[in-house]
Amino acid sequence: MQNLSDVLKQFQQKYPQIDATQLSEIVQNIADDADIRQFWAAHQDELREDAFQLKMMDLHEFVQQKKRRERGEKALYPGYYPQLEIEKGYPHVRYVADEQTAQRQMQANKLTAYKMPKAIRQADLQTIATDPGRAEVVTAIVDILPKLLAADGEYVQGLYLYGDFGVGKTYLMGALANALAANNIAVMLIHFPSFAVDLKNTIGRDNAMRERLLNQAKTATVLMIDDLGAENLSMWIRDDILGVILEYRMQNELTTFITSNFDLDELTAYLAETRDDRDPGKAARLMQRIQFLTRRVEITGKNRRLEK
Repeated sequence: MQNLSDVLKQFQQKYPQIDATQLSEIVQNIADDADIRQFWAAHQDELREDAFQLKMMDLHEFVQQKKRRERGEKALYPGYYPQLEIEKGYPHVRYVADEQTAQRQMQANKLTAYKMPKAIRQADLQTIATDPGRAEVVTAIVDILPKLLAADGEYVQGLYLYGDFGVGKTYLMGALANALAANNIAVMLIHFPSFAVDLKNTIGRDNAMRERLLNQAKTATVLMIDDLGAENLSMWIRDDILGVILEYRMQNELTTFITSNFDLDELTAYLAETRDDRDPGKAARLMQRIQFLTRRVEITGKNRRLEK
């Protein structure tokens, strides 16, 4: 087996034009690195003879980035650590996501947040204030979360959260969505007024996009419909968007959460009268689906938006 120190000395002799002090320090750092020594010993048969000489700066980068991470300094690729691998007979530095970054990436892949603000996308259950107005909903979430994580195929009923503006309905849903996504459960969280407007704007322009978004909402493992009742309601939104989504999810027993400023009686009246018609029967039909899919929980308290 060729000695690593001999290889590094050959490199120094090959490039006398490089500053001797700087080069000596680089070579010494590489020679002292335990990961590089282990890599050298394990892969001698796969490495080309001139592998370390030609890739000396790559090895230097590997050592430097490791040390920066160990010292808590800003690395070349924050959230990633360097790893050596072989590429065509030469050492190559690959950057691999650390545990926290990998977790965030997995969470991002599992969470679809449609037209939701940054604060909601970053909501965390651990930061939820458990004041009296939130006690019931926090208890309900604590009860629902392990049932969803169990993934035993049984239907888990969601929640219908209602209350005044700014009491934290959306933030609670965002925090729950992030917790589920972090545990590899696919969640779609949609701001329903924006979702409805965007679907309407696809008519005659992009039918494929409309069908894709609608199907995504229908089939999501967990769907969270935020701010129901704030949209400019039409027959089309009520019957062909909301009605279709709720019908599919009821028939297939898919967990669904809804937030609204309306209680159930107010929501019934709202759904009964659109810009185009008045139809209490269709409203009652939708309410049956909402009551199957969700359990009503009121949230009270101060308007937290005004505190900011």
